[in-house]
Amino acid sequence: MNPFNSLLIRVALMVSLLSCSARGQDLADMFINWDPDWPQRFGITGVGYSQEQNYELNNFKVDLPLPVDPGALLTEIENEVSQWGVKADAWILPFWNVHAMVGKVDGHTAVHLSPGAQALLDTDQIGVDYKGTVFAGGTTLAYGQDWWFVSLTGIYAYTDVKGDIEPIPSWLIAPKVGARRDKIEVWAGATYLNVSESQSGVFDLDGLLLNYDLELEASEAWNAQLGLRYSLTDSLFMTLEAGFGNRESITGHLEWRF
Repeated sequence: MNPFNSLLIRVALMVSLLSCSARGQDLADMFINWDPDWPQRFGITGVGYSQEQNYELNNFKVDLPLPVDPGALLTEIENEVSQWGVKADAWILPFWNVHAMVGKVDGHTAVHLSPGAQALLDTDQIGVDYKGTVFAGGTTLAYGQDWWFVSLTGIYAYTDVKGDIEPIPSWLIAPKVGARRDKIEVWAGATYLNVSESQSGVFDLDGLLLNYDLELEASEAWNAQLGLRYSLTDSLFMTLEAGFGNRESITGHLEWRF
């Protein structure tokens, strides 16, 4: 089964479970008669995101004239991504939010070569800069009381990339637990990110052309998250979130709700 379809099934099951415990209220009534104490129903958010992580080799092919294991030619693989976009979201029910985002991506992947490969190919790395457009959609389930809350977010993203890199699909799951006081919310959580990247190109060794194909994936799927959300006004909010571990990230949101 496709991992994203599996995620949707799990989310749908959780929605069903939460629906059964929605304080005995009819879901149609909750949908139509929005309580002012619930979150403002709609939101438009400007998003900025920066990330650094290590990749590991999934597959590597190169047309070498020698019987050499291509995997022995590579050492560290690094990836950096910056992303800017706009997100729209809506609370379908008090515990169920859906959202969609579109944005621009700038990325750089550096595949460092072993000393032997450097001598053979006359370069120390395969470096690829790329730009593209990212489209994403997802859903969040949340529950809380006066001062605490928990949430689970699932997102699928598709990045259409220019150049020698194939489109990059990815999906993530992000559980969080947090607390709120006055205008401030803080939380801790984790993110599971499944992402893969494919590259192809040509080495030119003094007229000898060597075709290569690379398939890369994140070396570690999980990382930790810490975040803070501050209410500037009743309708305007600022969020900062940082990721730690093998994948380091920083996210900034400026959110308007109505």
